[in-house]
Amino acid sequence: MAASLKNNRGKHASVVSENETILSHILIRLLADLDAAGILVALPRQSRYLLIRHGSMALPRLIAAMTEQGYYLTPNPVLCVERLGGIRPAAGKTGLSVNTIQALKQGRATLRSYLILVSARKSQVRLQKINPRAALWTAKENTWTTPPSLLQQLYPLLPGKTFDIDPCSPCVGPAAPVRAYVHYTKRHDGLRQSWGKGTYCYVNPPFSRLREWIRKALAEADNGVVSILLCPARVDSIWWHTLVADRIPVVMLRGRLHFGGGDNRQQKAPFASALLIIGGSAQLPKRVAEATGGWLAGIAP
Repeated sequence: MAASLKNNRGKHASVVSENETILSHILIRLLADLDAAGILVALPRQSRYLLIRHGSMALPRLIAAMTEQGYYLTPNPVLCVERLGGIRPAAGKTGLSVNTIQALKQGRATLRSYLILVSARKSQVRLQKINPRAALWTAKENTWTTPPSLLQQLYPLLPGKTFDIDPCSPCVGPAAPVRAYVHYTKRHDGLRQSWGKGTYCYVNPPFSRLREWIRKALAEADNGVVSILLCPARVDSIWWHTLVADRIPVVMLRGRLHFGGGDNRQQKAPFASALLIIGGSAQLPKRVAEATGGWLAGIAP
């Protein structure tokens, strides 16, 4: 019996050692890619130390650094979890907890946990260049991604320099155009999801369903949700007069935005654009106007 237990311990130690070797090789390749892309040197010293020595850097922090340099990681953790059979099967096959798997699906946890998940799928970690012109849900003319320059003006206004939720995202995780902790895609249906309490949301809805999304943002404001919603500045439209005028603070953006289209084109919008500031402090609309160079439309008392 004692000999059997000793053999089992030896086998377990051998498996653990083999797994650590695989993780080390994956991390070494990733570090080389991060260095070549100029991401490694841009990290704070402490974060760089944790990444190089232990691979234990917080995943959201690394994702943010990669996004600023125009990159993202593949494979997507959500896809990995789904191909492993779901949250609980993925936890069983990786040795990670259910909570950690859930955190990975939301783009959180540590890089080490992500690497363990990827190695269980026997996938190769790659650094990919972000295409800022990826489609928002479809390639139809009413669905376009926000210009990255506009988003970069908004991030500093947020408590964590990152939106909490993007309920109109083309994809989840690092590849998503908007920096957010949670992304809802068409499959998730952000209109049906709760946006939480006290969260900051960026909303770039399909223009054909603007009324539904504005009403949703107004309803979520009752839970303390703050939404910055991008829309055409169609002040002559019925929906503008019934939902926006004299009800919602509006920041009119100067010039015409260059949106990213579904066929990998950038196109100058044939209309003026505006940001609707739904919820939040009385000072937020003014801060958004100052950050974006727009002008604040008043609300009747």
